[in-house]
Amino acid sequence: MNQYQTNASISSAIEYIGSKRQLIDFIVDSVNNGVNGSPKEIADIFSGTGVVSSAFKSSGYRVFANDHLATCFNLTMASLLNNKAPSFLGLDSSITKIDKNPYLSVLKFLNDLPPVKGGFIHINYSPESMTFIGYERRYFTEYNSAKIDTIRSKISEWEVVLTKEERSLLLSDLIKSVTAVSNVAGTYGCYLKSWKKRALNRLELKPSHFIEGVGHSHTVTCLDAKEAISIADTPIVYADPPYTKRQYAAYYHILETIVKNDNPMITGTTGLRDWKTHSSDFCYKRKAESALESLLNSTNCEHFFLSYNDDGQISHERLNEILSSYGNTKIHELDIKRYRSSSLPHKGPNVIERLYHTKINK
Repeated sequence: MNQYQTNASISSAIEYIGSKRQLIDFIVDSVNNGVNGSPKEIADIFSGTGVVSSAFKSSGYRVFANDHLATCFNLTMASLLNNKAPSFLGLDSSITKIDKNPYLSVLKFLNDLPPVKGGFIHINYSPESMTFIGYERRYFTEYNSAKIDTIRSKISEWEVVLTKEERSLLLSDLIKSVTAVSNVAGTYGCYLKSWKKRALNRLELKPSHFIEGVGHSHTVTCLDAKEAISIADTPIVYADPPYTKRQYAAYYHILETIVKNDNPMITGTTGLRDWKTHSSDFCYKRKAESALESLLNSTNCEHFFLSYNDDGQISHERLNEILSSYGNTKIHELDIKRYRSSSLPHKGPNVIERLYHTKINK
């Protein structure tokens, strides 16, 4: 165990492949020490669940955050744009005055809604699927799946009177509550045959914690990384792309469906939505190097930080060669416990996580 794994102050309720929640202090300290007094403005172009963006917000940075998945976009928006609990002024006072503050009142109202069966999640991702497709998809219990549909429907009904901050917060709270009762081993690539203990708990929205603002106006986009980095007007860029062949759009397909609320066509035993339009070139060995070079060619930043590990599609030697061709590159290393999304054997208990820092030649 190292100091950075024990001191992390920003956490996430979402089990996410490659999450940096254990490495927050390591990343923030490395950036602070490496930028030599540059303006505290940073672009996090693969924001994931928003833990790194949140850490930089907490450290006083103006953050430009981006991710091409709707789930990640909403989680990050909820964290960056809400400095305190919102007022929900567009909702009726009979909803916002149930509890001691409007936010808690809204959560209580949603939690108290009776689950209504027959919605998309209930039909397709609970044992009710036996009636429609001939076998059970045990992602959620029937109660929880119906509850997900009911709450998501109500948020959709409210969208015309919610601010973007309020909408993203409620969707973020819903996704966190969904994760807490999902019958999966860590991702949504498949469901478990037997019920996990947590999956039998009843879904409940819980209030988020807020990071107070420091006068900055943060930006959150839902774009391809190359497009995002080209418009991010920050001297510092932090990139945490996918390392392996696992496509995030496929592994978190149900969360995407809940956030988008689009009732997509789904296929196979796992009920997979079409994810290929959101596939990442970083997940393919033959494309990963050119994807990285494309990012570097698209940025005007002064400092480029890249998170990667020794399980990635690009070797450490090749990464160092590519980055060094764009400027002086330093490497910070950390030996951490390997992420395990299943009980299958892996290469070993630990993995070397690296943070590359390139001062871009101008």
